[in-house]
Amino acid sequence: MTALVAAASRYGSTDEIAAAIGRVLTERGIQTEVAKIDDVDSLEEYDAVVLGSAVYVGQWLAPAREFVDEHASELAERRTWLFSSGPVGDPPKPGEEDAVRIDEIIAKTKPAGHRLFAGKVDRAVLGFGERAVVTAVQAKEGDYRDWEDIRGWAEGIADAIAG
Repeated sequence: MTALVAAASRYGSTDEIAAAIGRVLTERGIQTEVAKIDDVDSLEEYDAVVLGSAVYVGQWLAPAREFVDEHASELAERRTWLFSSGPVGDPPKPGEEDAVRIDEIIAKTKPAGHRLFAGKVDRAVLGFGERAVVTAVQAKEGDYRDWEDIRGWAEGIADAIAG
C-alpha cells in the first residue's frame, strides 16, 4: 500500500501535523509520501490519501479547495481521510460545530473520515486581518495541537489501510 499525506498550510503548523501523520503511517509499514498540496500533480501512484488544510474563518485554504475540485473523482475512488487544523485556545475557539464548513468537500471526496485538530497561534507571523480575527475570538497565543490525539488518529488510519 502507498499513501500520500498532503496539506495546505499558511505558516507551517498544518504541515507539521501532516508530517506527524506521515511518520505514523511509515512506522506502521505503509509506504508514505508527505507533500505540500501545491506540489502534488497526480494521485495515480497512491492507494490512500490523507488530505488536510489549515482553516481560516471556517474555510479550508484556497489551494486545498482547488485541489479537491481538480482531483475529486480520484479522491472519491481511493481510501481518503481529511483533516482540518484551526481552532485555538482552551477551550478551542471557534467551537467544533462552527470551526470548519467542509460539507461540499466531504460530498466530493467521500472520505472514510474527517478530523478537526486544534491549531497554533503565533501572532508574530500573522497579518493584520488574522490578528483581528484572533483578537475577536479572544484566542491566546500558543500551540494547542494535541500530538497524542493526532498520533492516535493516524494509527487508526494505518490500521484501516493495513486491514
